[in-house]
Amino acid sequence: MDPSHLKKLLEEVREGVTPVDSALDRLRHMPFEDLGFAKVDHHRALRQGMSEVIFGQGKTPEQVAAIAARLLEGSGNLLVTRANEEIAARVRGVCEEAEYFPLSGV
Repeated sequence: MDPSHLKKLLEEVREGVTPVDSALDRLRHMPFEDLGFAKVDHHRALRQGMSEVIFGQGKTPEQVAAIAARLLEGSGNLLVTRANEEIAARVRGVCEEAEYFPLSGV
């Protein structure tokens, strides 16, 4: 979640478009969400101005895809480093428009 998403959510609550309980559900995983194999930092964009980057090396393609799916729920931006073709294929399963650049591994 970045500042614009948070502001939009708060405005929706103020206007009565989003119930408080729904907003709480969306904020429940802030700042971190434990997936068991990784802790996803949903608060990084608010603190640093950029969403968390996934370091693909040492993770299974399934793990990278799971992390990517969780990050994409709160942000339209995603960067995976040290990725290979198998990781790219799995990420495309959760984000069709994902692009893979094999020379740089992102």
